[in-house]
Formats: sequence, structure tokens, C-alpha cells
Amino acid sequence: MKVSTSQIFERATTQMSKQQAKVADMQTQLATGKQIVRPSDNPEQGALIQRLSTALNRQDVYAGNLETINNRLNAEESALMSSEKILQRVRELAVQAINASLSASDRSIIATEVSALRNELVSLANSQDVSGNYVFAGAMTQTQPFAENAAGEISYRGDQTRTMVDVSDQRQLLLNRPGNEVFASVLRQSDEGAERVGFFTVIDDFTAALNNDNQVQLQASLSEISDLTESVGLAMADVGSRMNIVESQVDGLADAKLRYQELLSDAEDLDYASAITQLTSEIMSLEAGQSSFAKISQLSLFDYIR
Repeated sequence: MKVSTSQIFERATTQMSKQQAKVADMQTQLATGKQIVRPSDNPEQGALIQRLSTALNRQDVYAGNLETINNRLNAEESALMSSEKILQRVRELAVQAINASLSASDRSIIATEVSALRNELVSLANSQDVSGNYVFAGAMTQTQPFAENAAGEISYRGDQTRTMVDVSDQRQLLLNRPGNEVFASVLRQSDEGAERVGFFTVIDDFTAALNNDNQVQLQASLSEISDLTESVGLAMADVGSRMNIVESQVDGLADAKLRYQELLSDAEDLDYASAITQLTSEIMSLEAGQSSFAKISQLSLFDYIR
């Protein structure tokens, strides 16, 4: 087969262009520190890098969710701890009030303190987190959960939504509890039967019994206030349990994030020592091709005529 001079030149130019492009790509890899510069360089590896990057970004989302839950739980714990202390004081006053040696005037003085403590409890029940959201309003975080009507009665105005938040690919955690579950009602027995009585109604009835010097109602109030104290204590235990879960999940998330970072680094980051060695080899190949082409291009038929 005859090979023309133009074919030789064209083939040599094509080969050197490919070699120059390969050297340029490797130089770009060294400059960026990445194994592939464009997804088209290695579609399969590019897809793997994309999946790992997406998974790693999800860990940051989960971390943000855990921080939100933790902030909410801290606000909830603070409110409940203060509420429990106040209820313990209210119970002490209830025990004191049933003492037969007290006069109606003494009980009226106790009623004044109970009324002030009740207002503090209302304020705690309307606690807000660091974002300004009401802690005990369910999903209605911009609505004050416990409000007083014209008759002075406190009612719950939040909803019953229990929001679940993703904290890993396989797990969700509870963000909130409805306020009427935390500041729960009690079951009151009467001649007409049993009925549910609201958290703050119990305290208001206790205050009324003190002002009216009603011994029978004071005895009943002591039992109901004990139930309120126990209910808040259980709510605190629930918060503590959820905080432990969040702490454990944070540690697990840190491990998962580190694992994804290592996998992404293996798939994406360039091995500089190997890359420099390969670049040196490719440059030598390019120089050898250029040198041989220079010599071939100088040949002519006259070089063989003697």
C-alpha cells in the first residue's frame, strides 16, 4: 500500500493532537485535584461521585434537623422544669391549705400566691423556642397555645399535630408534642360521673376553693394537683428520653458523614504522585512523537540519490 506524504503528515498531526489533549487534561486534573474534570471523562465514576455528593449533602440536612429538634427540646425541658417546680409549690400550698388550724383569711392569702403561680404556669405553657415558635402549640407554631377568654378561663388553641422530622435515611424523630398532652387534663369524679377537667381549670378551682374556704373542694384539689405534678414529671421524662436519642443520633450522623467523605474522596480526589508520574510519561511520549515527526518531515527522495 502506498502511503503519501500528506497521509503521513495528517496521521502524525492527529496523533500529536491527541497526545497534547491528553497532556492538557492531565494538567487540568492536577490543577483541580480531581480525577475527572468532566462527567463525560468517566460517566460511571461521575455518576458515583454525584450519588455520594448527594448522600453527603443529605447528612448536612439531617444535622440541621437534629439541631432544630435539640433547640426545641431544650426550650421544652426548660419550661417543664420550671413548671414542675411551680406545681410542687402549689402542691405544698394545697397541703398547707387543708390544715384545719388555718383561718379563711389565711387561705385567702394562699389564694393570692396560687393565682400568681398560675399566671407563671400560663407563661411557661406559652414558651417559645429560639426561632420564636411556640413550643406547645402542635403544628400551629405561630399561635399562642394557651389563651384566656373573657371569663378568665384558659383554653388550648393549638392543634394535635405531632411533627416527625427525618434525621437519617431510615429514621424520623418527634419534633413536638401538643400542649394539651403536656399540660394535660385530669379525670374528676363527681356525683354526676367522671369528666375531664383542664390543667388550668384545676388550679383555678383550687384558688376558688381557697377564697371560698371550701374544705371539701380543697381536699379534691390536693389530689388533682398531685395528678398535674405527676403528668408534668412524665412529660419531662419523655423530653429527657428524646434528648438522649438526639445525642445518640448526632454521634451516628457524624460517623456516617465521615464515611461518605472518605468514599467521596476515594472516588473524586486525585492521587498526585501517580498523576505526576503519568503526566511525565505522557509528556515524554509527546516529545518523542514530535521528535520523530520532525525527522520524518525532513526526509525526501533526494536523500537517497548518490
